[in-house]
Amino acid sequence: MTERVQRYNVGRFVVALGILVVTAAESLQDGYSADDLHFFQLSAVQLLVLVISALWMRLRHPGPGFLGMMFLVDVAGASLLSAWTGGPGSLLVYLYFPVIAAGAYLLGRGGAIAVSVLSGAGLMLVAVAEGPTDGNLLLAYWEVGFRVLSFVLVGILSGELAESLERAGKALQVQRVASETVLERVRAGVLILGPTDVVSELNPSGRLLLGDVTGKRVTDVFRGSVHHRAWEEERPDGRRLVCSQATLPDHGRVIVVEDVTELWAMRERAQRDERLVATGQLAAGLAHEVRNPLAALTAILQMLREDRPSRHLELAIGEAQRLNRLVEDFLTASRAPSIHPIPLDLDGLVATVVEAFGQDPRFAGKLEVVTRLMPAPASVDPDRIRQVLWNLLTNAAQAMPGGGQIDVDMGVEGEEVVLRVRDRGVGVPIEDRERIFDPFYTRRAGGTGLGLAVVDQLVRAHQGSISVHAPEGGGTCFAVRLPLAR
Repeated sequence: MTERVQRYNVGRFVVALGILVVTAAESLQDGYSADDLHFFQLSAVQLLVLVISALWMRLRHPGPGFLGMMFLVDVAGASLLSAWTGGPGSLLVYLYFPVIAAGAYLLGRGGAIAVSVLSGAGLMLVAVAEGPTDGNLLLAYWEVGFRVLSFVLVGILSGELAESLERAGKALQVQRVASETVLERVRAGVLILGPTDVVSELNPSGRLLLGDVTGKRVTDVFRGSVHHRAWEEERPDGRRLVCSQATLPDHGRVIVVEDVTELWAMRERAQRDERLVATGQLAAGLAHEVRNPLAALTAILQMLREDRPSRHLELAIGEAQRLNRLVEDFLTASRAPSIHPIPLDLDGLVATVVEAFGQDPRFAGKLEVVTRLMPAPASVDPDRIRQVLWNLLTNAAQAMPGGGQIDVDMGVEGEEVVLRVRDRGVGVPIEDRERIFDPFYTRRAGGTGLGLAVVDQLVRAHQGSISVHAPEGGGTCFAVRLPLAR
């Protein structure tokens, strides 16, 4: 309301200053008169009222009483100007209309009608004071009545228009607040582009996904086909984004960006599960077709070794035993693991496994395992977690045939226990990281490709997850995340 009154005061100041300037110019041209004095006095009073109004609004909020007094002064001013310039037939009678419009602007329909009635009363007083100028009383009062009626009609129409604009403004404000709330709460990023393809607006989710890209061209933000209706983006940090766009009426564009990294991971896990099912079917067939003949063959070779020991028989028995272990790995990967969780602190379990691994004759003296452990309560199957950690340690040791250092870190991050095993080996190429947990996929000569697949299966059986990345300084780091015990 205060801002509206200030705008109206600016208009009043312009009108008062205009009257003052016109009066001064006329006085200079035609000479000074008594009417000019009235005009100067009225302009001075109007300017004084404006100064008082401005000071009042600095001290207090303009209420109904203040507004009523302001309109009373304006109607009185319009009435005096009309009386001094010819009465009801003066052109300055039209000064009533801006005052009526201001009543609608500041007070709505009711205020406009009240100001119009007040203006009509002022004009009637002017008519009574002036009297009929041409002797035709009926015609004079008919003209006054017509103008009073026009004041009322203008008040009604301007009031209706003001209220319609007020309702439209409120509805627009509500819609704008709702739109801003939706844009702030929606998880997808929303970018508004102008006709020049420069990002003009960006919601918080978009800022989290892309950073603050306001003011940048769309081709500097996305690397995909930004002129298509939809495309996919893979960010440098590994996140996958799906983008779609639509044209706006002002020839701009709106682009919606969704982070589908988790969906991709779910799809990859589903595909991995499908491969595990196929592996299970293959393992079952192998168990039926190979295991029994292999057991018989191993027994025969052992009997021959007792009768005729030889190096060739030792080699044959070793290969037969390796084949038997391969079948066992197949069977382990094909079955859904059964776990029996119990609450315990994982730091003690991890320390025990690391100590046992350090005494393995295959790696003793070649490897140094450095641990940084924190107490981390979890509900897990100890035997299964031992198997997970042992496989990760073995995998790290095999990545460093010449020996080196393995780092084992464990701590609590949020609602998860995080166990990291890092080696200083050659690392895993980016193109292999998505397949490293697939059954039968291996980059090591002589490997079965089932160790990490079993690890992934056991971790997911504990409602956890495992990931791999390349840390700074080289090597590979596996991170196992398990739910924190409550």
